[in-house]
Amino acid sequence: MQKGAILTATATVPTFTSAQRALFVVTICAGSFLLFLVQPLIARMALPRLGGAPAVWNSAMLVYQALLLGGYAYAHWLSKLNGRTQSIVHLGGFAIAALMLPIGLPQAMPPVDASPVLWVPWLLLTSIGPIFFIVSAQAPLMQRWFTLSGGGDPYPLYAASNLGSFGGLITYPLIVEPLLPVAQQSLLWSIGYGVLALLVLLCAFRIPNVARIGDAPSASTPLPTRSETMRWITLAAIPSGLMLATTLHLTTDIVAMPLLWVIPLGLYLLSFSVAFATDRRLADFFTQIAPLTLPIAACGVFADATQWQMVFAIATVFNMFVIAVALHSAMFARRPAPEHLTRFYLAMSIGGVIGGIICALIAPLVFDWTYEYPLLMLASAIALAPRALFEKTAAFWQRSSAARISRFAAIAMLFVSLVGQGSYGIPDSTTIQAGVAIVLIGAIIVSMGSRLLYVAGIMALMLTQGGWTKLGLSFADGMMTRSYFGVY
Repeated sequence: MQKGAILTATATVPTFTSAQRALFVVTICAGSFLLFLVQPLIARMALPRLGGAPAVWNSAMLVYQALLLGGYAYAHWLSKLNGRTQSIVHLGGFAIAALMLPIGLPQAMPPVDASPVLWVPWLLLTSIGPIFFIVSAQAPLMQRWFTLSGGGDPYPLYAASNLGSFGGLITYPLIVEPLLPVAQQSLLWSIGYGVLALLVLLCAFRIPNVARIGDAPSASTPLPTRSETMRWITLAAIPSGLMLATTLHLTTDIVAMPLLWVIPLGLYLLSFSVAFATDRRLADFFTQIAPLTLPIAACGVFADATQWQMVFAIATVFNMFVIAVALHSAMFARRPAPEHLTRFYLAMSIGGVIGGIICALIAPLVFDWTYEYPLLMLASAIALAPRALFEKTAAFWQRSSAARISRFAAIAMLFVSLVGQGSYGIPDSTTIQAGVAIVLIGAIIVSMGSRLLYVAGIMALMLTQGGWTKLGLSFADGMMTRSYFGVY
C-alpha cells in the first residue's frame, strides 16, 4: 500500500520514531488499564447494595458493553473530522467527564419493588457513565491518531490495549483491594485519569492538521459491505455471549467462588491480544485446536459436576478462551483498511452488546435454566466450520452425495444420544453414558468437514451427558424455575 492510501497529505507528517510509537502504546494501555480497573472498583462499592449474584455481574457487564459501544460510536463519529478538531473535541470530553470525579455511587437506594434488571444498569450509568464513555473511546481513537501521525498499521495496538485491560482487571483483586480502602482506591483512580488525559494531550501534538484518512479519492478503499459488517458483528457477539454464559454456568452449575468472574473476563481480554498479535503462530494454533476442545467441553455442559468440579471448570474456561481466540482471529483476518478502522471496532462493539443483551436480559426471562450456554456452544460450532483432519474424509465431504449423508447421519446422532440417557430399555448407567460419549466424539472428529454433522454431533454429545434429563425437568410443571438471582 502506498503512503497516499494512509494519509491525504503525507508531506505534513513528521518522521515517526520508536519513542513516539511507545507514547501511543503507553496511552492505549493506560486507558484500557483504567477502564478495567474501574469495573471491579465499582462492583466493590455496589456489593452492599446489590449483592454478589452472578446475574448482577452479567447486568454490570451489559452496562459496560453498552458504554463501550457508545465510546466506539463516538470515536467513529469523531474520525470524520480533521485531526486537530478530533483532539480538541476529545480533550474537551475529558474535561467534562472529570466533573464526575472522584468516582462513587449515588446515595439513592432501590425501592423495595424495584426490578434489579433495571436498577443495576441505572446505578452504574449514573455513577461512572460519562467517565467510562470517554475512556472507552481510547482504543480505537488512539489507533486512528496513530495512523494519522504516520505510525503505520494500527491493528496490533489493539493487542496492547487488551493487555492493559487484563492488567487492570487482575491488579484490583491482587493489589488495590487488599492494600487500600475504597476512598483511597477512588482517589488513586482519579489521579490515573489525570495522567491519561496528559498522555492524550501529548499524542494530540503528533496529529497533523490534515483531513481524515482516505479523503483523497485515489487513496480511498471501498466501504465494507453490509454482509462483511454483519460477519464482524456475529464473530464478536458469540465470544461475548459465551464469556457471560460461561461465567453464569460456572457459578450457578459447577462451583461458586468469590471473584470467579475475573477468570472468564480476563481470558476473554487475553483472547484479543492473541488474536490481534503481529505474530500469528499462537492464534493459528488455537484456531486449529478449537474444533477439538469444543466437544471436550460439551461433555460437561449438562453433566453433574459435583464430583469433578475443578475438571469441568478448567475445561469450560479453557474452551471459552480457545473459541474466543479462534473467532476473534477470524475477525482479525477480515479487518478492513485503516481508514475504516473505527467502523470495524464499532461493529465489534455492537456484537459485544448483542451477546450481553442475550445473556443478561433475554435469557433470564425466557429460560428456566442456563440454556444460553449450550446454545452459544452450538453457535460456536457453526461459526468454527472446522476443516477435515484427514485427507480421505476431506475428499469424502466434497462429494455431491455428502450433503444427503450428513442429514441422515445428523438424525442418527440424536437417536444415539438417547442411548446414554437410558432409552430403548437400555440401563441408565455411567458406563454406557461414557461409551456413547466416546462414540460421539469419534463421530465428531470424522465429521469435521461437514458443518451440519459437526454441529449435530456437538448437540448429541451435550444431550447424552445429561441434556435430555435437564430438558425433562424443564417440561415437567413446577420442577425448575429461574429468577434474576439463580436457578431453583
